[in-house]
Amino acid sequence: MRIPRRVGRWIGGAAGASALVLLAGGPTAAAVPIGRPMAGEMTYYNDVGYGACGTPIDASTQYLVAVSHQWWTAANPNNDDLCKGTFVQVTYNGRTLTLPVVDKCPVCDATHIDLSQPAFAEFAPLTVGVVTGISWQFTGSGGTPPPLPAPTGLRATGTTQTSVSLSWSGVSGAASYVVYRGGARVGSTAATSLTDTGLAAGTAYSYTVAAADSAGTVGAPSAAVPATTAGGGGGTGCPAPWNAATSYVPGDTAAYGGHRYTASYYSTGAVPGDPASWAVWADNGAC
Repeated sequence: MRIPRRVGRWIGGAAGASALVLLAGGPTAAAVPIGRPMAGEMTYYNDVGYGACGTPIDASTQYLVAVSHQWWTAANPNNDDLCKGTFVQVTYNGRTLTLPVVDKCPVCDATHIDLSQPAFAEFAPLTVGVVTGISWQFTGSGGTPPPLPAPTGLRATGTTQTSVSLSWSGVSGAASYVVYRGGARVGSTAATSLTDTGLAAGTAYSYTVAAADSAGTVGAPSAAVPATTAGGGGGTGCPAPWNAATSYVPGDTAAYGGHRYTASYYSTGAVPGDPASWAVWADNGAC
């Protein structure tokens, strides 16, 4: 289980906004080392209310991070430099997320960060509670532009035996996009689509995409989307036909209308090929 970290929060329940200014950085407060990699550990929290920066938060649904009280220096935490566009970039087990600093962890040491529940779940099951061996660093501060947000709407728009075509929604301020297959970079483009080629037939892959600014700084990656290339053998390799009564989970495959589909969401009754089901089923092409 996770370690409880939210006793003595800045605001809670019917407490007034004046509660936001009660605590300050103590004698151990230190200057924020922007860009310096640190090794440490992470836990998670799921509070709903106000963070130390004085803004409403919902750590059960939003992607956020709380950092140690040792990094806060202002008498009024709402005015701290950490609340002026500072982010934490955390990497673990080949995955990286960039999260806004909106909160203080009063019992964390300097290298311990407390992620919101959905952010933590990107790295490990919630039952793990504490993850050690992470790498993280502060990014962005003051007038420095924050990292770009993760693109949304990533989907496979078509496949052949050797390629997967992808598209996604654009991100404001992005100069280009970087596409990853299984965590490895496979290409970049200024457009909001890309075709990954040279793949093996009848093989499942996983893709993410991240936006990059004009300086080449890459932001947070999107949610992963599965895609399976068409089977070889001139129309062979179709999976079992889609069944309206079957409960499908992400990664399941089904044949419908002569095409192979891969489930990217939990569903029962969502029809492959229906425009309303594009977020549920990825069309992997003819099989």
